[in-house]
Amino acid sequence: MSSPFTIVAKAGGSGEGAENTCAAIAAALTVRPPKGARLAVEVDVRLSADGALVALHDATLERSTDGSGRVRQHSLRRLRELRVGGAERIPLLEEVSEQVGEHELVVEAHDADVPAARALVRCLGRLGARERQRMIVASEHSAVVRAVRSLDPSLRTAASAREAWQKLICARLGLARCAPRGYVWMVPARHRGLEVVTAGFAESVRRAGDPLWVYVVDDASEALRLRALGASGCFTTRPRALCAELARRR
Repeated sequence: MSSPFTIVAKAGGSGEGAENTCAAIAAALTVRPPKGARLAVEVDVRLSADGALVALHDATLERSTDGSGRVRQHSLRRLRELRVGGAERIPLLEEVSEQVGEHELVVEAHDADVPAARALVRCLGRLGARERQRMIVASEHSAVVRAVRSLDPSLRTAASAREAWQKLICARLGLARCAPRGYVWMVPARHRGLEVVTAGFAESVRRAGDPLWVYVVDDASEALRLRALGASGCFTTRPRALCAELARRR
C-alpha cells in the first residue's frame, strides 16, 4: 500500500472489542498498521440529560449496555453506572480524546438537534489546541454539521450528506469545479445499489486536496480496490484483522 492511507477503527474497533469504549480503543491502537498506512479512531457520541457527551451510538441503551431507556433522559452519573459488553464503562468524550493520544479522532454526533451541537462545540472548546487539531466532527444530520461550523469555524468537519450528494452529482456531470470542497469526505462505497466511490468521485476529492475515507470496510480486497480508485482511507470494525491481512498482501 502506498502512503497515505488511514485505517479508522470504527466505534473504537467494535468488531474486536466493546464498541466505543476506552478498552477497545486501546486495543485498536496497539495494532501495527501495514507499511504506508496509519491508524485513526472513530467514536459515536450522545448527549446526557445534564449536558455531558458520552461515547454511545444508539439513542437508547438496550442494545449496547445493561441499561434501558433513552440516553438523553439519564444523567451522567447514572450512565457511568452502566456497563458496555458486561464490563466496560461508558466513557466521556474527554476520556476518549485522552485515550486516542496523537491519533486523529472522528467524533460522530448522533443527536439530531442544535443544542447537542452546541454542547459538542463547548466540550471541544475545553480541549487543548493540539487535541482540537486532530479532531474531525461528523454527523449524519446536516443541520448539526452546519451548526458546528457556524459555532466554531476552526473545527474540522466531515462533509454533510447533502454535500456528498452534490459532490457525487457534480462528478458524474463533469462539473467537479462546482462541487463543495474543504471537508473530509466520509462516504459508503455504495448506497442503495449506486456506486458512490468511483474513479471520478475520488479524483474530484483528490483535486480539491481533501481526504476520502470510505465506510465500512472489513475486507482487505475491498480496501485495496478502494485504495486503487483513489480513496485515502477506510473505516473498519476490525482494525487488527484488516491490518494483518493487508500486511500479508504487501
